[in-house]
Amino acid sequence: MRPFLAILALLLVVLAVVAAFVAGYTLRGATRTSVAAAGGGLDALVIRELEAHYYRPVDAARLDQAGVTATLASLHDPYTVYMTAQQTQALAQSLSGSYSGIGAAFDKRGGALVVTQVFAGSPAKAAGIVAGDWIVTVDGVAVAGESAVASAARIKGADGTKVTLGVRTGGKGAVHAITLTRRQIATPETVTRLLHRAGKTIGYVYLPSFATGAGASVRRDVASLQARGAQAFVLDLRYDPGGWIDEAQNVSSDFLSGGVVVSTHGLHEATHVYRASGHPATSLPLVVLVNHWSASASEITTGALQDHHRATIIGTRTYGKGVAQTNFAMPGGATLHMTIAGYLTPDGRDINHKGITPNVTVADNPKTPRDEALDRAVQYLVGGH
Repeated sequence: MRPFLAILALLLVVLAVVAAFVAGYTLRGATRTSVAAAGGGLDALVIRELEAHYYRPVDAARLDQAGVTATLASLHDPYTVYMTAQQTQALAQSLSGSYSGIGAAFDKRGGALVVTQVFAGSPAKAAGIVAGDWIVTVDGVAVAGESAVASAARIKGADGTKVTLGVRTGGKGAVHAITLTRRQIATPETVTRLLHRAGKTIGYVYLPSFATGAGASVRRDVASLQARGAQAFVLDLRYDPGGWIDEAQNVSSDFLSGGVVVSTHGLHEATHVYRASGHPATSLPLVVLVNHWSASASEITTGALQDHHRATIIGTRTYGKGVAQTNFAMPGGATLHMTIAGYLTPDGRDINHKGITPNVTVADNPKTPRDEALDRAVQYLVGGH
């Protein structure tokens, strides 16, 4: 089993809201208060917020002809969604580092949640769910037509409660029901180890998400591994769906001596430039591992380290999520999770829908016992470029 998956499996990491955050990074701060005047109904309130804050111009007259769901769908932006109070709470928990779920990661495709990872020891693993399975219903209600945020939030729930999923094995055949018991898990900020190859000691750091404290955790781990003899580092961002933008700034600062990390730009938002602190934790050689599921804040850090020529990027093209969201308070504890800005890498690259191309392309084969991408990273660092 891959080193980062093996250790995560032992710790029973649950990424039940990964689908939501392959949807993007989030701007830190309290949910914004609605600027729209009271009255006019929820549809009017949402439209006013879109006019005031959406990162591109909107046609208010056209939007006004549709309900909330149709209004947001007409934007063709999967990251701008209306969330109930329950979904809002689930989203907040996903960035706090502790939440309850089934032990699987998802991507929303073709009207279903496609399972991308299942962790050993998790409720999903015990139930026989595997990567490639399709989840088409949650507690009897279809996931088609709802956002990834909504689907993931319905799978989440209180520790010890049950959820019934309608699963199509491998995306084919009949749908069968599987009932699982949710489990509350505290997600580790990082997973580390030392690798010894060809007389060289390499520090390995896996970052599962850019939740609160990610930058400080990476900094501590790098210092500890370097004190134990690390001569180079691998930062593994595979399957990392992102999180807080300021944690992307912090993680980037762990390796950069200065300069721009990322800049954000929106129609109604002032341009904001995030810069490295100028106090890196190490200047040793660095490889960053990425794959298609490296998204949002993962891509911010990857782009910054690549543009500053601080790291060699190895793996496969990243997800391609280059826009930012924040929450606007709605009645009853609900929120409007809205895209308010796009972002550019230090060199001015817009990676939205494009992703980041690695310097060295290596596709890991999950059917082999080897981790081909990690092996290539180690080979690169020991001198076999």
